[in-house]
Amino acid sequence: MGCFLVIVVATVSVAGAQTFGPAVNGEPITDNEIEQRTMLNFLATHRRPARQDVINELSDEKKKIQETQKFGIDPTNDEVDYAYAYLSSQMRITPEQLTKSLEKQGIQVNTVKQRLKADIARKALIRLRYKYS
Repeated sequence: MGCFLVIVVATVSVAGAQTFGPAVNGEPITDNEIEQRTMLNFLATHRRPARQDVINELSDEKKKIQETQKFGIDPTNDEVDYAYAYLSSQMRITPEQLTKSLEKQGIQVNTVKQRLKADIARKALIRLRYKYS
């Protein structure tokens, strides 16, 4: 009986570690994603965005990525890394320096890379739409 209780408590603790907000076509938006994007947007604009605005932004990005995947377009890690390196070069720093700077602000590098991936997907979708029109 004591062993069962430990397993149940451990399971509840792990499940409660990451809470989920709304889902986009079955893909959840986590509280961590919302918190990270809020910090990134604050860093960029010096204004704290409304939670719903962040959720809408993340939802739109997930939809764009999902839509491009339907057409067989999925930005690769190499494309995202290239965009990250380009972003850092625009700031006149190395990608490693950008990563360290973000980490000092409490922002995970994957937060920026997910946004870059969505931007790449959006641009690919626009090109695809113009190609067919």
